[in-house]
Amino acid sequence: MRTSNHVMSAVSYSSSDIRRLLLQLGATSRYVGFDYVVHAIYLSLNNRNYLLSVTKELYPEVAKHFGATICSVERNIRTVISSIWQRNPQLLNEITGYPLQKRPSVGEFISIIREYLFYQEEHRSHRSLSFSDFPGHTDARLSAHA
Repeated sequence: MRTSNHVMSAVSYSSSDIRRLLLQLGATSRYVGFDYVVHAIYLSLNNRNYLLSVTKELYPEVAKHFGATICSVERNIRTVISSIWQRNPQLLNEITGYPLQKRPSVGEFISIIREYLFYQEEHRSHRSLSFSDFPGHTDARLSAHA
């Protein structure tokens, strides 16, 4: 659930969900930075402050988690973002909601994916429910706000 300071519960999106989205964007798990990006996005979903200090807080946390250097984390995440930018800029622009003129920075990319996931979560929680969503019922529509 999204709160006023944009913190989402860790249960809302798993690492698998983030991995699936990155794969759809054109990233591949053969890049070392793939897991770094997944973890960085996951951390940002749970703590918005990581986006305010990518170099001083996010990179060190990802590096610590994987036993890597801060420099390698930054470089390998940039490589993944570059591959996405080359392979599927159309989907990235669609997710962003506006045309990107150049490859996003690490902080911009993580923020874009984070906000997209928040949007998806809100969309899911506000959609109309069908009786078929409940066992034993097959027709009619219910408003999620009724």
